[in-house]
This record gives sequence, structure tokens and C-alpha cells, in this order.
Amino acid sequence: MLKLVHIIERFGTAGPERSILAAAKYAARAGLHHEHTVCPLTCAISPLALALARQSGVKVLRTPAAAARAEVLTGADIVIAHFWNNPALYGWLRSALPPMRLMVWLKIFGSHRPQVIPSPLYAFADLLVATSPGTLTLPGFAVQAPSTPVVFGLADFDRLANFAPQPHTGFVVGYVGGLGPGKVHPEFVAMSAAVCKPSARFVVCGSGAWQPLQQQAQALGATERFDYRGYVESIGRTLAEFDLFGYPLSPETYATSEKALQEAMWVGLPPVVFSHGGVRYLVEDGVTGRVVESAGAYTSAIEHLCQAPAERAHLGANAREYARATFDPLRGVRQLTELYKQLMESPKRERQWPADGHTPAEWFAASLGDQGGAFARSLRGPDGAAEAEIAAASDLLFSGEGGIAHYHNTYPDDPHLRFWASLVRQQRRQHAIG
Repeated sequence: MLKLVHIIERFGTAGPERSILAAAKYAARAGLHHEHTVCPLTCAISPLALALARQSGVKVLRTPAAAARAEVLTGADIVIAHFWNNPALYGWLRSALPPMRLMVWLKIFGSHRPQVIPSPLYAFADLLVATSPGTLTLPGFAVQAPSTPVVFGLADFDRLANFAPQPHTGFVVGYVGGLGPGKVHPEFVAMSAAVCKPSARFVVCGSGAWQPLQQQAQALGATERFDYRGYVESIGRTLAEFDLFGYPLSPETYATSEKALQEAMWVGLPPVVFSHGGVRYLVEDGVTGRVVESAGAYTSAIEHLCQAPAERAHLGANAREYARATFDPLRGVRQLTELYKQLMESPKRERQWPADGHTPAEWFAASLGDQGGAFARSLRGPDGAAEAEIAAASDLLFSGEGGIAHYHNTYPDDPHLRFWASLVRQQRRQHAIG
């Protein structure tokens, strides 16, 4: 029995967690003897995720206590750290760790701060695995790219068993995904409302604050065209209502292999996406969907496909064929199994994260790598130019995962984090007044 232990910030129902569950489920289906244990680093554990874990045969350590986790890590054959920038994961990297074989599975594209890939990670991990081929093209990845495998995050397509499109009124463009900062395109509502087809309506499913989107729709007089449903677990029934999958992500997205997009393509829904993050490596323009570069082009693509059922059917059939060849979870399990075999050829080893400061603010600045210059300068003393750059932080850098607010909320007593957060809030208040 190969003992695999997963280190992850939380245990909910988002993409990284579902990938763990799918890996366990399909490994068992393939007759592989893998034991999966998840060690969340925080208390953020979803009851639904626990129920899904039981169904998949995955154990979950339900305490973030370091002593309990150390015992599990010591008994592991391989430890898999699911990486994105967050205070808890960096705290784990800096902690005293037992000897282990460590695979780091990147769950970020890596191009936009705060979700960047720190250079010390290359030597710290025994094996670094990307989830998008685009990550290997990043300038900072040039040396590492030839030896870095790419394994898409696994989806459980049993959720789509017996899928059949359902009759409905109008033309439905669906979105399934997070609604938080840095995820959905900032012009999502405006460019959707601009579609000049009265029967077109937009169903929005996903966790996060949907009220700002509703307010934007109200300001445009388009409230009736949008249907906000929040998080949905019955993804098959939801996709069955869609005619088109509109998946416009933010220019700063750190998305990689996107389960929602995989699922939509799996059932033959043609997607319309932007060429941001890892999404452009999943959809081929004019073949398996449409890839656009601007808000106007997104609106035009939706309008055109609304009125072109034959083209929609053609793109959808191609998307379905591509998805079933590329995203087959058994294929992903085989890829992972080969990587496990490679890791097991070497003994466990000790490792230590290089010194990256003594305060939470210093840790945050270090997590941004060569994109953390303004924060590093601010740490040295008053610097008007650095403070102006920090004040103009993007939504992702300020309020996204691993951003200023995330670190400040985790370490509320750190004076620099408090100062940086106040700079951004003050600038935004001034813009709102102006």
C-alpha cells in the first residue's frame, strides 16, 4: 500500500480538493493500492467535503495541530503539497519537517502576484509538477521547465453520468466558478448584458459575493437577464440547462486546468473564454470553442453563437472529443503513478526553507519573489513611490487569496501589513468619492 499524504490549506469543495478525491477514486478503480490522507493546515473543513472524502476512501486529519500532522507525515511514503500562496502553506514550508519525499503540485499559473512561484520551491521539492503547460513558458521557469511534468487537475466525471440537455426557455449562457477577486472578468456583467439577443439570459453559479454583480446588472437595467444561484453541487443538472459556457476570467487569473471548464467541455458545451492564465491552453479557438481578447469580442462571440446552432454543435462535439481524450481521470492517475514510482526510487530527505524574514510582512514580501519590490522597499522605511504602488494594488493582490488582506487578517498585529491594507483602502475610498 502506497501511503500518500496531501498538504493543503483547507479542505472544501474547490478544484484542488476535488482533484485529490478524484485521484483516490480512480486509482482504486484502476486497481492501484494507494492510501490517501489529507492534512488541512487550517480549520476550514467543509462537511460536504468530508462526506465526499468518505465516499472516495480518503482519510482527513481533522485537526491542524502540528504534532498530529507530524506523525502522519513521518509515516507517509510521499507527501504532496498543493501549492498556492497562502499564509498557512508558507508557515508549513518554514516549519521543522520530518524527512520525506516531497512532491509539490502547483495549483496556480504563476504569472500574477500574489500567486507566483517562489524560486526556493524548485530545490525544496523533490519533484515539482505543473497543472498548465503555460507555466513552463514563464520567464522565471526557463531552467526548471525541461524537467517539470504537467498533470492537469483531475475531475470526477461520474458527476456527469447520464447527462442529457434539458428543454428550457430562451438561450442560456452559463458560468460556473468562483466569484471572488481576480477570478471572474471585471466586465463580466457589462459585456454579457451587451449581447443584443433579448432571449439570451445568463445563469451564474459559484461561491463568493454575487451581490456586486447584481448591482452592476441593476445599474445597466439588465437585472432580469441574470440568474444567480450560488454554489451548486449537482453540476450535471446545472450544465444540462446551458446552451453555451461563458467562462470569462480576469486578466490576472491564476487559473490552470479548471474543473468547471473540463466538465462543460466533457458534456459538449462549447466554451467562450479569454486567453488569460491556463485557460488558453485548454480551448482552441474555432475548433473546441472561442478564445477572445477583448470585452467587445466576447460579446460578439456570444451573439454569433446564439444564432449559429450548427456551429455550436460542431464546436461542442469537438470540445467533447478533446475533453475525453485529454481530461480522462484514469489518464491522470497513470501520470501520477509514474511520478510516484520515480519519487520512490530515492530515499526520504530532510529539508529547510531558506530564511525569508522574521515578521509576517517580511514573509509576505518574500512570497512575491522578484515582484515584491515595493513591499521590500516599504519595509526599509518611508518610501512615497513604494507606498503609491502598494496603494494601487489590484483586486487580486489586495483581496485575493494570498494577498495583502489575507495576510493582514491572518496576522492582524503586524504593523506593516496593517499599513499596507490601509493604503489600499484609503486610495479606494478616494476613488469612490471622486
